[in-house]
Amino acid sequence: MRWRTICFDLDNTLFSHEDAFEKAICFCFETLQEQWLNDKKIESPVDVATWFKTFKKNCDLYWKQFETKKVTAKTYRRLRYRDTMKKFDLPYSDEEADHFHAHYYEIVDSFSKPFDGLVDLMNELTEKNIKVGIITNGPADTQYRKIEKIGLSSLIDREHIFVSEELGVAKPSRDIFDLAFNTLGETNGKLFIGDSWEHDICGAIDAGWDAIYLNTRGKPANTSHEPYATCSELMEVLDLIKSDQSMKG
Repeated sequence: MRWRTICFDLDNTLFSHEDAFEKAICFCFETLQEQWLNDKKIESPVDVATWFKTFKKNCDLYWKQFETKKVTAKTYRRLRYRDTMKKFDLPYSDEEADHFHAHYYEIVDSFSKPFDGLVDLMNELTEKNIKVGIITNGPADTQYRKIEKIGLSSLIDREHIFVSEELGVAKPSRDIFDLAFNTLGETNGKLFIGDSWEHDICGAIDAGWDAIYLNTRGKPANTSHEPYATCSELMEVLDLIKSDQSMKG
Protein backbone atom coordinates (compact mmCIF):
# COMPACT_ATOMS: atom_id res chain seq x y z
CA MET A 1 0.00 0.00 0.00
CA ARG A 2 1.17 3.50 -0.76
CA TRP A 3 0.32 4.89 2.71
CA ARG A 4 -0.07 3.19 6.08
CA THR A 5 -0.71 6.44 7.98
CA ILE A 6 -3.20 9.09 6.83
CA CYS A 7 -3.96 12.23 8.83
CA PHE A 8 -6.39 15.05 8.18
CA ASP A 9 -6.75 18.70 9.01
CA LEU A 10 -10.14 19.49 10.59
CA ASP A 11 -11.57 22.91 9.68
CA ASN A 12 -12.54 23.23 5.99
CA THR A 13 -11.17 19.74 5.35
CA LEU A 14 -13.66 17.47 7.10
CA PHE A 15 -16.41 20.09 7.39
CA SER A 16 -16.96 23.69 6.29
CA HIS A 17 -15.60 25.86 9.07
CA GLU A 18 -16.44 28.94 6.98
CA ASP A 19 -20.11 27.97 6.89
CA ALA A 20 -20.24 27.07 10.59
CA PHE A 21 -18.38 30.26 11.51
CA GLU A 22 -20.76 32.50 9.60
CA LYS A 23 -23.90 30.84 10.94
CA ALA A 24 -22.67 30.85 14.55
CA ILE A 25 -21.42 34.45 14.48
CA CYS A 26 -24.68 35.63 12.90
CA PHE A 27 -26.68 33.74 15.52
CA CYS A 28 -24.69 35.42 18.30
CA PHE A 29 -25.21 38.85 16.77
CA GLU A 30 -28.93 38.27 16.25
CA THR A 31 -29.24 37.23 19.90
CA LEU A 32 -27.32 40.30 21.08
CA GLN A 33 -29.25 42.66 18.81
CA GLU A 34 -32.58 41.32 20.05
CA GLN A 35 -31.44 42.03 23.60
CA TRP A 36 -30.42 45.57 22.65
CA LEU A 37 -33.80 46.21 21.02
CA ASN A 38 -35.63 44.92 24.08
CA ASP A 39 -33.48 47.08 26.36
CA LYS A 40 -33.92 50.12 24.09
CA LYS A 41 -30.14 50.38 23.56
CA ILE A 42 -30.76 50.70 19.82
CA GLU A 43 -33.81 51.98 17.96
CA SER A 44 -33.78 49.79 14.87
CA PRO A 45 -32.08 46.53 13.84
CA VAL A 46 -29.03 46.24 11.59
CA ASP A 47 -29.17 43.84 8.66
CA VAL A 48 -27.33 40.75 9.86
CA ALA A 49 -25.86 39.81 6.48
CA THR A 50 -24.46 43.31 5.99
CA TRP A 51 -23.06 43.31 9.53
CA PHE A 52 -21.37 39.95 8.98
CA LYS A 53 -19.63 41.12 5.78
CA THR A 54 -17.99 43.90 7.77
CA PHE A 55 -17.14 41.54 10.63
CA LYS A 56 -15.48 39.09 8.21
CA LYS A 57 -13.54 41.93 6.60
CA ASN A 58 -12.19 42.89 10.02
CA CYS A 59 -11.36 39.25 10.77
CA ASP A 60 -9.18 39.19 7.68
CA LEU A 61 -7.74 42.66 8.39
CA TYR A 62 -6.34 41.68 11.79
CA TRP A 63 -5.61 38.01 11.11
CA LYS A 64 -1.96 38.53 10.11
CA GLN A 65 -1.25 40.36 13.36
CA PHE A 66 -2.68 37.44 15.31
CA GLU A 67 -0.96 34.80 13.17
CA THR A 68 2.43 36.48 13.64
CA LYS A 69 1.75 36.84 17.39
CA LYS A 70 1.78 40.63 17.32
CA VAL A 71 -1.54 40.52 19.18
CA THR A 72 -3.07 37.88 21.44
CA ALA A 73 -6.17 35.89 20.55
CA LYS A 74 -8.25 37.97 22.96
CA THR A 75 -6.99 41.23 21.47
CA TYR A 76 -7.61 39.94 17.94
CA ARG A 77 -11.21 39.10 18.78
CA ARG A 78 -11.74 42.46 20.51
CA LEU A 79 -10.33 44.39 17.53
CA ARG A 80 -12.54 42.74 14.92
CA TYR A 81 -15.59 43.14 17.13
CA ARG A 82 -14.80 46.78 18.03
CA ASP A 83 -14.28 47.94 14.47
CA THR A 84 -17.45 46.23 13.29
CA MET A 85 -19.58 47.77 16.03
CA LYS A 86 -18.12 51.22 15.38
CA LYS A 87 -18.97 50.90 11.69
CA PHE A 88 -22.67 50.51 12.57
CA ASP A 89 -22.69 52.88 15.57
CA LEU A 90 -23.54 50.02 17.89
CA PRO A 91 -22.66 49.66 21.60
CA TYR A 92 -19.17 48.35 22.32
CA SER A 93 -16.99 47.34 25.25
CA ASP A 94 -14.13 44.88 25.69
CA GLU A 95 -16.20 42.92 28.20
CA GLU A 96 -19.07 42.62 25.72
CA ALA A 97 -16.63 41.50 23.01
CA ASP A 98 -15.38 38.77 25.33
CA HIS A 99 -18.92 37.68 26.16
CA PHE A 100 -19.87 37.65 22.46
CA HIS A 101 -16.98 35.37 21.58
CA ALA A 102 -17.54 33.13 24.59
CA HIS A 103 -21.08 32.62 23.31
CA TYR A 104 -19.71 31.85 19.84
CA TYR A 105 -17.35 29.16 21.14
CA GLU A 106 -20.18 27.60 23.13
CA ILE A 107 -22.37 27.11 20.06
CA VAL A 108 -20.14 26.94 16.96
CA ASP A 109 -19.84 23.16 17.04
CA SER A 110 -23.64 22.87 16.76
CA PHE A 111 -23.38 24.41 13.29
CA SER A 112 -20.65 22.01 12.15
CA LYS A 113 -21.78 19.48 9.54
CA PRO A 114 -19.50 16.89 7.88
CA PHE A 115 -18.65 17.12 4.21
CA ASP A 116 -20.29 14.52 1.98
CA GLY A 117 -18.34 11.30 1.88
CA LEU A 118 -16.65 11.69 5.28
CA VAL A 119 -18.02 8.55 6.91
CA ASP A 120 -17.53 6.50 3.73
CA LEU A 121 -13.91 7.68 3.55
CA MET A 122 -13.21 6.77 7.17
CA ASN A 123 -14.80 3.35 6.69
CA GLU A 124 -12.70 2.79 3.57
CA LEU A 125 -9.49 3.56 5.47
CA THR A 126 -10.53 1.38 8.40
CA GLU A 127 -11.19 -1.56 6.06
CA LYS A 128 -7.67 -1.15 4.67
CA ASN A 129 -6.18 -1.14 8.20
CA ILE A 130 -4.70 2.32 7.72
CA LYS A 131 -3.83 4.36 10.81
CA VAL A 132 -5.97 7.50 10.77
CA GLY A 133 -5.52 10.71 12.72
CA ILE A 134 -6.34 14.42 12.85
CA ILE A 135 -3.79 17.22 13.16
CA THR A 136 -5.48 20.56 13.83
CA ASN A 137 -4.62 24.03 15.05
CA GLY A 138 -7.00 25.61 17.53
CA PRO A 139 -8.38 25.53 21.07
CA ALA A 140 -8.73 21.98 22.38
CA ASP A 141 -12.26 22.13 23.78
CA THR A 142 -13.65 23.68 20.60
CA GLN A 143 -11.87 21.28 18.26
CA TYR A 144 -12.96 18.18 20.19
CA ARG A 145 -16.58 19.37 20.19
CA LYS A 146 -16.42 19.82 16.42
CA ILE A 147 -14.98 16.32 16.01
CA GLU A 148 -17.82 14.89 18.09
CA LYS A 149 -20.44 16.91 16.22
CA ILE A 150 -19.34 15.65 12.79
CA GLY A 151 -19.39 12.05 14.02
CA LEU A 152 -15.68 11.24 14.23
CA SER A 153 -15.21 10.75 17.97
CA SER A 154 -16.30 7.12 17.58
CA LEU A 155 -14.23 6.55 14.43
CA ILE A 156 -10.85 8.03 15.41
CA ASP A 157 -9.08 7.18 18.67
CA ARG A 158 -8.61 10.15 21.02
CA GLU A 159 -4.85 9.54 21.17
CA HIS A 160 -4.76 9.91 17.38
CA ILE A 161 -6.09 13.49 17.53
CA PHE A 162 -3.38 16.13 17.77
CA VAL A 163 -4.54 19.63 18.76
CA SER A 164 -2.06 22.51 18.76
CA GLU A 165 -3.26 24.06 22.03
CA GLU A 166 -2.70 20.80 23.92
CA LEU A 167 0.70 20.14 22.36
CA GLY A 168 2.15 23.64 22.44
CA VAL A 169 3.14 23.39 18.79
CA ALA A 170 1.15 24.16 15.66
CA LYS A 171 1.17 23.58 11.91
CA PRO A 172 3.18 24.26 9.81
CA SER A 173 5.89 23.30 12.33
CA ARG A 174 7.49 19.96 11.55
CA ASP A 175 7.30 19.07 15.24
CA ILE A 176 3.55 18.47 15.25
CA PHE A 177 3.77 16.23 12.16
CA ASP A 178 6.66 14.27 13.67
CA LEU A 179 4.78 13.88 16.96
CA ALA A 180 1.72 12.54 15.17
CA PHE A 181 3.71 10.10 13.05
CA ASN A 182 5.69 8.80 16.03
CA THR A 183 2.49 8.35 18.06
CA LEU A 184 0.67 6.50 15.29
CA GLY A 185 3.62 4.13 15.12
CA GLU A 186 3.67 3.26 11.43
CA THR A 187 6.97 3.29 9.55
CA ASN A 188 5.73 3.17 5.96
CA GLY A 189 4.27 5.93 3.77
CA LYS A 190 2.41 8.80 5.39
CA LEU A 191 -0.16 11.16 3.86
CA PHE A 192 -1.66 14.42 5.11
CA ILE A 193 -4.84 15.95 3.71
CA GLY A 194 -5.70 19.58 4.34
CA ASP A 195 -7.10 22.82 2.93
CA SER A 196 -4.42 25.33 3.96
CA TRP A 197 -1.55 25.55 1.49
CA GLU A 198 0.88 27.05 4.01
CA HIS A 199 -0.10 25.16 7.15
CA ASP A 200 -1.14 21.80 5.71
CA ILE A 201 0.57 21.26 2.38
CA CYS A 202 3.86 23.09 2.92
CA GLY A 203 4.03 21.91 6.52
CA ALA A 204 3.38 18.26 5.67
CA ILE A 205 5.71 18.11 2.67
CA ASP A 206 8.52 19.84 4.58
CA ALA A 207 8.02 17.22 7.33
CA GLY A 208 8.45 14.39 4.81
CA TRP A 209 4.79 13.52 4.27
CA ASP A 210 2.92 13.15 1.01
CA ALA A 211 0.07 15.65 0.82
CA ILE A 212 -3.30 16.08 -0.86
CA TYR A 213 -4.43 19.68 -1.21
CA LEU A 214 -8.15 19.68 -0.50
CA ASN A 215 -8.79 23.11 -1.96
CA THR A 216 -12.34 23.60 -0.70
CA ARG A 217 -12.05 27.41 -0.80
CA GLY A 218 -10.50 27.85 -4.23
CA LYS A 219 -7.20 29.32 -3.04
CA PRO A 220 -4.17 29.05 -5.36
CA ALA A 221 -0.83 27.56 -4.35
CA ASN A 222 1.83 30.18 -3.62
CA THR A 223 4.99 28.08 -3.31
CA SER A 224 6.69 25.44 -5.44
CA HIS A 225 5.66 22.54 -3.17
CA GLU A 226 4.16 19.65 -5.13
CA PRO A 227 1.29 17.74 -3.48
CA TYR A 228 0.43 14.20 -4.52
CA ALA A 229 -2.93 15.49 -5.77
CA THR A 230 -5.28 18.47 -5.59
CA CYS A 231 -8.99 17.91 -4.94
CA SER A 232 -11.86 20.35 -4.50
CA GLU A 233 -14.18 18.04 -2.54
CA LEU A 234 -13.73 15.31 0.05
CA MET A 235 -15.58 12.90 -2.23
CA GLU A 236 -12.70 13.24 -4.71
CA VAL A 237 -10.28 12.06 -2.03
CA LEU A 238 -12.47 9.02 -1.43
CA ASP A 239 -12.56 8.26 -5.16
CA LEU A 240 -8.79 8.71 -5.43
CA ILE A 241 -8.10 6.27 -2.61
CA LYS A 242 -10.58 3.73 -3.95
CA SER A 243 -9.05 3.85 -7.42
CA ASP A 244 -5.41 3.82 -6.33
CA GLN A 245 -4.19 0.31 -7.15
CA SER A 246 -1.36 0.54 -4.63
CA MET A 247 -3.91 0.93 -1.82
CA LYS A 248 -5.41 -2.48 -2.48
CA GLY A 249 -4.55 -5.69 -0.70
